[in-house]
Amino acid sequence: MEITFWKLSQGTEQFSPREILESIDRRLVFVHKDTRPKATSSSSQAEDFITAKIGDYFYLTHGNAGIYALGQFTGPANVFSTRGNGWLDRPFRFIRGSTTRDSYTGEHKWWSPNDNSTFMAVPDDEIALFEKSILIPHFEISLKDFGFNP
Repeated sequence: MEITFWKLSQGTEQFSPREILESIDRRLVFVHKDTRPKATSSSSQAEDFITAKIGDYFYLTHGNAGIYALGQFTGPANVFSTRGNGWLDRPFRFIRGSTTRDSYTGEHKWWSPNDNSTFMAVPDDEIALFEKSILIPHFEISLKDFGFNP
């Protein structure tokens, strides 16, 4: 079974901490339609948000101000978001809240909270690093707990 994890950052300039918590409570996450590609990517981060599969997993950050939640997409992207002004939203299943509120200090990757990116997939060959640096320390969860062997 293929498992895909995404970093989803609702940035500190666009979202207050209260709005992040409201987003989690409403089970909706947001990306702006004009979010550009990262480097030489052929698709924008907004396009990736739209085409990510139902069932894909993500962790929600507030820039590098904190890691908030682990979730799983349960529906397609909505281009007529209640947030308006070009925002897209997607519904999700809440899996677990972060056990820390610390800024991330680990290795810099495009999918890590300390990178200026909005919606980035964790590459297959970095799943073990993702588990070690995000899932275990921030969610106290490992892939082996769920029958996956990274």
